[in-house]
Formats: sequence, structure tokens, C-alpha cells
Amino acid sequence: MAKSRPVVPFAGLTGEDTGELRRLLYMLAEYGLCFVTGTPPDLPAARRVAETIGYVRTTIFGDMWSFQADMSHADTAYTNLEIKPHTDGTYMHDAPGLICLHRTQFEGSGGGSILVDGQRVAEELRRAEPTAHAVLTRVQVPGQYIEKDVHLMARRPVLRIDEFGALAQISYNNHDRAPFLLPEPEMTQFYRALTIFDGLIRDRRFQFRFQLTPGDLILFDNWRLLHGREAFQGTRRMLGCYLNHEDFESRLRTVMSGP
Repeated sequence: MAKSRPVVPFAGLTGEDTGELRRLLYMLAEYGLCFVTGTPPDLPAARRVAETIGYVRTTIFGDMWSFQADMSHADTAYTNLEIKPHTDGTYMHDAPGLICLHRTQFEGSGGGSILVDGQRVAEELRRAEPTAHAVLTRVQVPGQYIEKDVHLMARRPVLRIDEFGALAQISYNNHDRAPFLLPEPEMTQFYRALTIFDGLIRDRRFQFRFQLTPGDLILFDNWRLLHGREAFQGTRRMLGCYLNHEDFESRLRTVMSGP
């Protein structure tokens, strides 16, 4: 991945030819991410990329959002602090399926991006620590988001398994985890399992680290990949939005099965 990134050019997504869109969808399905290079540093360009897949989802952050270190929301994304690998929307019943992030300005140091393949981590956990894996598929962990006039809350296991026994979704954000209590033996098992999982996602073997530069846009699967960033100094402006997973799946089926 570090040697050959999944990449499509912005210009290839703006015409009638669906070849680059097919490549974008394939790489999102295969790797969980794709970069779009040469994207103009503005919000309409980011929206144009997102809407090649589906409609932009509206949340308490709006539809398209721009953020920098200004604490306009009670969220670590609006700081310049290090953010450990996590998924977004653990406090939503239907967490965002895809995340679109577009760096439009960076003048400073640090701020490297981190992606972790949660699917690969879950496989390693199942192999090495099957009891911990089972605990994280069973315990319903509450996530919450609180700011003025807002208190969102939802519960999901860290590892959601589908009816066929396959991993369907990762849900993990230590900053948004709400207090909850289990009987003591179960609570001890849960914290042991969570500690092992957290250690794996911080393990460099499972991390892809890179630096987004102005003009780089990345789309990635929020149900499969955890994301984070290094602390930074200076000015860092990002644009972004959320997309629904079912819309991505729909677009994948219709475009990839078309002529």
C-alpha cells in the first residue's frame, strides 16, 4: 500500500467515461480506501467526488463540513491534538459508511494520517485471542456525543458479525465511549479484550501512515478502517462529508455490473 496507493485522478471522475469511477469503486471495495489526486481545494470539488457515489449525508455537523483547530464542536477533530485510531459515529444507530476527507491547506509540521485495516486486526484477534474476540462481538458498547442541546447515544459491539459469521462493522472510539457497567467478571473480561484490541490497532504492522497534501482527497470505509492522525502545529484546513454504506453498495452493484 505504501509503495502503490489506490489512486484515481479527479479529472477522470468529471466526464462521461465511467472507467475511473469503476476503479474508484473497486478499490474502495477491495482495499477500503482510494485517493483522488488533483482535486481543486474547494468544497464544490469535494462534493462532486462524493456525489459520484451517492448523496451527501447530513448530520449535526451539516452536510459538507470544513474544520480546523478552533473547537467549534466538542470533537477532537477540531483540535490539533493527536487522535488515536477510531471509527466515526459510534453514537449513531447507523454510523456513516464512507468518509470523504479533502486537505485544502497545510502550513506547519506533523499531522500525518493513520489508517488501520480493522478487518485484518479482527482476523488477528480471532486467531490469537479467540476469547477476547468473542467478548467484543457480544458486548454492546454505548457511544455518546454531547454538546449544547445535543445528546446522541447508540450501542453496538466493537465487532459486529453478520448472519454468515463474517465481520460486518468495526465500531470503536474511546473518546466517545459512554460509561456502562457489567457484572464484575464480565467487566473484567471486556476490559481485557478491549486492551488487546487497542494494542493491535496501535501496532505499526497494521497501520498505513501517510501525509495528505493540498489537492489530495481520500475516501475510505468507516465500517472497515479505523483512522487517526498525529498531533500538528500550524494551520491545517480540511473539508469532508459522510456517505451511507448502502448507497456505496448500490453504486458498486450498478456501475460494476453495467456495460
